[in-house]
Amino acid sequence: MIDLLMEQELKIKDVLRDLMKTRGETLLSVSQSTGVPKSTIADWMTNRTPNPVQAVKIAKYFGVSLYYLLFGCEDPQGKGNKLYLEEILSGRFEIDIRRIQR
Repeated sequence: MIDLLMEQELKIKDVLRDLMKTRGETLLSVSQSTGVPKSTIADWMTNRTPNPVQAVKIAKYFGVSLYYLLFGCEDPQGKGNKLYLEEILSGRFEIDIRRIQR
């Protein structure tokens, strides 16, 4: 699964912009509703790689999968991985995801 994620290009900037536009949201309104700092969301809009725990909060708020928020499409691996990911993120973890340039 991790190898597949590394092959995908992050599209959170475009996806988040479209979701916010569709719902008439602002950075401030999303921040207030999710508890994710406005500055953090703004950083994602300039291609900063998101913290997965914070990204899950945003995905849940907009009613999309984490995979869709990050990559702009549904997970080709199916629902099994979504359940696995939710199980992992239900505890307290610190995860650092970085885009690797080829």
